[in-house]
Amino acid sequence: MSLEFPSPGGMLHSMRSRTASKGRPMRMLRRSLTVLLPILMLALGGGCHHGSNADAVGTPPSITLQPVDTPTVSGRQVSFTITANGAPVLAYQWAKDGVNIFGALGLTFTLYDPQPADSGHYSVSVTNPYGSVTSRAAVLTVVPTPEFTAAVSVVTDAAGNLFVSDRDDHVIWQVSPSKQVTLLAGSRGLAGSADGQGSNAQFRNPGCLAFDLAGNLVVADTGNHTIRRIAMDGTVTTLAGTPGIPGTANGVGALARFNAPYGIAVTATGTMYIADSQSHTIRLMAVDGTVSTYAGTPGASGQGNGSAGSAQFNQPNGLALGPDGTLYISDYGNSCIRMISPNAQVSTLAGLAGTVGYTDDTGTAALFNLPVGITLDASGNVWVADTHNHVIRSITPAGVVITVAGSGLAGNADGIVATAYFNLPCGITGLPSGNFMVADTANHILRIVTPGGTVTTL
Repeated sequence: MSLEFPSPGGMLHSMRSRTASKGRPMRMLRRSLTVLLPILMLALGGGCHHGSNADAVGTPPSITLQPVDTPTVSGRQVSFTITANGAPVLAYQWAKDGVNIFGALGLTFTLYDPQPADSGHYSVSVTNPYGSVTSRAAVLTVVPTPEFTAAVSVVTDAAGNLFVSDRDDHVIWQVSPSKQVTLLAGSRGLAGSADGQGSNAQFRNPGCLAFDLAGNLVVADTGNHTIRRIAMDGTVTTLAGTPGIPGTANGVGALARFNAPYGIAVTATGTMYIADSQSHTIRLMAVDGTVSTYAGTPGASGQGNGSAGSAQFNQPNGLALGPDGTLYISDYGNSCIRMISPNAQVSTLAGLAGTVGYTDDTGTAALFNLPVGITLDASGNVWVADTHNHVIRSITPAGVVITVAGSGLAGNADGIVATAYFNLPCGITGLPSGNFMVADTANHILRIVTPGGTVTTL
């Protein structure tokens, strides 16, 4: 018999086979733990690189687009905006002159009705759990400009003073060349009909203005159905019509009747043309106050051209008188521009009667949208406040229509041609400089338009 000795550290084979079967599970467990433990530690946030992994998820904020300095005029909406990077979600807080603005918590901060007191330095702080950064301070400059409730007509005198008919405030304002606004006549916010001086007088939704030969203002007091006169000391008198009584009757002074008169044009002899809008006629008032019907059919709207007595209009509004005696009419309800020759023949200069649109073209191929204001330049071109297209148009004597300024959309922005925006402009008048002053009615301001289409706010 022979004996089998184990190798050093070993044991008999028969013994090894029995203990090996018992130790194998332990070795397998140890091997599994060796592999699984690091994975488990990583899953539980363990390991030696905890800080670097968190930094890969969150980053502090940084500003990639700073707010910019912005000038504006009172009443014109203005916004500051930035762009920023960082994670997780960023929080924003805008400040004026270092003081937080309550509720200003977005990428953009907007002032919808800025006034001079809003001028200052605007900045924004951007934060998240990983840091904070503050933008540069952008400078806002708000330039004061005269504002009105609803300016519908504007005229200017030789000294550069502007006179503004404020329809909804029921008053007439005077604006000096230095932009000082004073009340010439009427009681603010109070509709009525009273002759008197300054605030003792009353109007009701006054329309267009014109100067008579003595330098007084003549006002179509639309809501009162009368024609009024204002001396330069603010004294108001009624020239024709009876307050509160509309009609179409001809007669002298208070015996005459109007129905919502709007436009006025004064001839070189002192005779006045009046666009009697709701009577659909053009009236004539002599120097002695005698009122007669010059063109159109009283009380009957229409589109017909021809002799003045048989022609028809639809709510005529603005009037402009050419040096040769031709009368130009903004035929509001027909959305076209009409003219009456010195021999009393009515024709259409531009626009297709009864068709609303916005097209630059010639004659009836051009389209307007309820135009109101109208004036002439030194070359005989007709300038039109195309009210519901929100643009200023010009018409050559041959009837060629072009858009001088405005985009066709309502807005409030200075600019050149289509980059400028108006909002229901109603009044327009020529200035001695060759520019034009526009009553931008729904924007409550006056605008200056150059012949080249550059628009600025007074």
